[in-house]
Amino acid sequence: MSNSIPIHELIETDDTSCKVLVLNVPSDYSTSEAHRHNYFELLFFVKGSGSHMIDFETHDISSKSVHFVSAGQVHALNRSKDTKGYVIAFSKEFVFLNLSDKAILTDFPAFNKTAAPVLKLDAAALAEIEALAKTMEREYENAGPLKEKILGAYLSILLLKCRSLFEPVSKTTDFNAGQLLLRFNELLEDRFIKLHKVNEYADLLHVSPNHLSETIKKTTGKTAGELIQDRLILEAKRLLLHSGVTAKEIAYHLNYNDPSYFSRFFKTNTGLSPEEFRKQIREKYQH
Repeated sequence: MSNSIPIHELIETDDTSCKVLVLNVPSDYSTSEAHRHNYFELLFFVKGSGSHMIDFETHDISSKSVHFVSAGQVHALNRSKDTKGYVIAFSKEFVFLNLSDKAILTDFPAFNKTAAPVLKLDAAALAEIEALAKTMEREYENAGPLKEKILGAYLSILLLKCRSLFEPVSKTTDFNAGQLLLRFNELLEDRFIKLHKVNEYADLLHVSPNHLSETIKKTTGKTAGELIQDRLILEAKRLLLHSGVTAKEIAYHLNYNDPSYFSRFFKTNTGLSPEEFRKQIREKYQH
């Protein structure tokens, strides 16, 4: 789709799909312009200030914090010049190939949207995370034959350490229900443009539509159908704020053959037409 949100890809000259950079080094592109990645990103701020917008929510950049950005999310980073820290970027394929816990992304609070994407660190956690980041940066600069496996081992430790610092998830949640929700969320992220119906996801998950919706509602408070609608509305909002595409183009992009129906769907869920939403949100963010 033309005139859409820029997508930054993880391109490596040495075929390493994990990248570790020092934050005080200027980026190859403007991070203050809204964009999305085809990879996951962990931004570790040792010190600094500024703001970080991730999908319509603005988070303060503060010293001793970690920000998490999922593949596909739209974000814009405005940081002070004295900001210091690290950026660790990695693809889903890197996780599958080099981490022993293949489900760590779907089980990670900030990546599966069960927690805010910002983690504040105390002095002890700061020292641990900084030591891991420094070690990863040294390994990233190393051209050894086991570079990917070593980076994968350290990334696994880093993610597990960060996961342990989030508020513990309620133990009352049934394990099987939690696993079904994680699998559904992963499918939804991959297929939401083409698949809009609960029964389509239920078929892929080998459960009945009623079981899928009831299980997800017990876990999240929303039905599967509501989560599908939320994901479609989020994508439409992203494009209305950050791109110049028309509401009609957005409708076709999201697999709605009738743009008028899409506009009614959008207004029912937001209280505004696509054009009204674009005007209001751009005034807020001064686009």
